[in-house]
Amino acid sequence: MFCTHCGNEVEQQARFCSKCGQEVTAASRAVVQPQPPATPRDMGMHINILGWLLIGSGVLTGIGALFVMFIGQIIRYGPFPQPPDMPIGMPHFIGWVSSMIGLFLAAVAAGTAAAGVGLLQYRDWARTLTIIMAVLLLFHFPIGTAVAIYAFWVLFSREGQDYFKARTAETS
Repeated sequence: MFCTHCGNEVEQQARFCSKCGQEVTAASRAVVQPQPPATPRDMGMHINILGWLLIGSGVLTGIGALFVMFIGQIIRYGPFPQPPDMPIGMPHFIGWVSSMIGLFLAAVAAGTAAAGVGLLQYRDWARTLTIIMAVLLLFHFPIGTAVAIYAFWVLFSREGQDYFKARTAETS
């Protein structure tokens, strides 16, 4: 039989629960095996996982940004001769566009990594930045999309909001 207060298994003849001290009533003795109380989710673990996923995603996105900028510079100034049918100035334009895309990706990478570090340190601004970065990560299919959905679940659940708010208040 189980204690109706804490879910601890108690002996059949016991009058009090050995774990919480609650009196074992006759009604609880009649119940064969009630379900033990549900354990709350460990939101601290989920916030830590999310923080490290964001840092990893930021690092990988940063590597991709450097690659895009490098390829743009090779197209713009590289050793390859310009094809005769390409308009003059087109390699410079392609290089400029790829550099701008690379800079945008680098900014997203920096913001994503900063959101992850902020979550791990329970900064009050980190939740807002993480939500903004998660919206941008939705378009980073398939891994960024999965990280974004996980971020929405962790940060918008009632348990996640309460836990993050409490930990933020502790660290302030």
